[in-house]
Amino acid sequence: MNETALVVTSEEQRRVDRRAEAAGTPSIQLMESAGNAAAAILEARFHPQRTVIIAGRGGNGGDAFVVARAFRRRGLAVVVHHFAPPGNLTGATRQAADALLGEAPDAVVAPSSVARLDNALRDAELIIDGLYGSGLARPLSAADASIVRRINAAAAPTASLDVPSGLSADTGRLIGPAVAATATVAMQFLKPVHLERPGRALCGEVLVAPVAYGSDILAEVRALGRVLLPAGARSWLPHRAANGHKGTFGRVLVVAGSAGLSGAAILCCRGALRAGAGLVFLAAPRSLSPVLEISLPEAINIPLTDRGGRITPRATRHLRTAMRQADVLAIGPGLSRGEGVFRVVRSVVRAASVPVVIDADALLAFRAQRDLLRGGSFPRVLTPHPGELSRLLDRSVEEIAIQRAELARQIAKDLGVTLLLKGHPTAVAWESGEVYLNPTGNTALGTGGSGDLLTGIIAGLIAGGAVPSRAAVLAAYVHGLAADRLAAGQAERSILPTDLDRELPATFRQVESPAAGPRQEEAPT
Repeated sequence: MNETALVVTSEEQRRVDRRAEAAGTPSIQLMESAGNAAAAILEARFHPQRTVIIAGRGGNGGDAFVVARAFRRRGLAVVVHHFAPPGNLTGATRQAADALLGEAPDAVVAPSSVARLDNALRDAELIIDGLYGSGLARPLSAADASIVRRINAAAAPTASLDVPSGLSADTGRLIGPAVAATATVAMQFLKPVHLERPGRALCGEVLVAPVAYGSDILAEVRALGRVLLPAGARSWLPHRAANGHKGTFGRVLVVAGSAGLSGAAILCCRGALRAGAGLVFLAAPRSLSPVLEISLPEAINIPLTDRGGRITPRATRHLRTAMRQADVLAIGPGLSRGEGVFRVVRSVVRAASVPVVIDADALLAFRAQRDLLRGGSFPRVLTPHPGELSRLLDRSVEEIAIQRAELARQIAKDLGVTLLLKGHPTAVAWESGEVYLNPTGNTALGTGGSGDLLTGIIAGLIAGGAVPSRAAVLAAYVHGLAADRLAAGQAERSILPTDLDRELPATFRQVESPAAGPRQEEAPT
């Protein structure tokens, strides 16, 4: 099982199809491979005995006919509803329909009607939406919208092929009525709609079916980025030896907190501890020590010289000493702003001989000296939200929003760092130019303190042995998954960072255990 999947536009998917056909793979072969893989995934996911499939005229309808034929061969009851005579079909879709009709003429109702569909939906255990796929770029017609409303009103779960009918594959925007799927089986590649809200919410659980593209074809795909799959998240977790202990599970030094912002330091430390760090040292203003020691008994407190609740340049010497016993440094959450604080940050980051995670206020210390952020001998992970990146680069938030992934890629390559740009979706760019788009998370993460927890998770994973660039991708995945788990039973608006903290043990359990994770087939990449 592969660890990642590519994200492409609908036009790129069509280009890949054309390229594969030109290289000698007939379109019907691609369709058969996609449909058969989707059928295996859906049977394993839903175990249906009675399935109703709605097939459209295009390639998505062809995939649907292949799924139906595969179901019939497995002994499952399935009926395909097509709202035009079969003779109107062409190309590979016609071939797929003819193959099904040749084996099981009774498996196709064509031309169907909404009345016949209504009757079929009442007894269905699974509905498969094959009406439209990734090629749709306009609102559905009134007739198709009526079909979609019936699908959404049915009691049975719905699985959409590639993209829920009615959604545009290339954005998360809603363009009209659309199927609200329980699950969506993407064909080889994910599309932006699988990641971007609000369309993403209508995709349900997103699964990936492999398509029989040659390795040479896949090697030349022009992708928007990659997505970490459950198997990848599982394999990227640092190994914990059965005979390990606090001295072998890694040591994190957190430099964080100021008067009024002690919570940021606490959440960052908790994130590192939840991620498995053996020891967490919290270097914070001395005046905060009483509250920090009571609120965070698991961390080792290192009081720093402060004035008015902020660390002063005199703290630099103590921090350099503290770094000698750390495997990773996390700096910035709740640290506050001011030239005195910024001098400490710049000095400590430059002197660091371990990987560094730079967040929040610490990033602003480099606003006028961005070159000091350039990666040296030890990896650096930057974790801005759009506002922080706007201030760091002197660019508008709107400009950043328009070119999130590409801008993250450019900055990561230019500075030689890993850049985690928070947002929808979070983009993690590596120094190599690789970009990962995070598939997890929801609006529950839009609360102060959430990012501090994420910084700690990244640092904790690095301390445990994860490659820093991978740790950033994995931490975003786990952080978002915790929010998704909570949102399954609670209002997103009411979920707090402390709730996410408490959900992390069960979330990591899901990630590390195949039996506990969601079923997902993964496409070769």
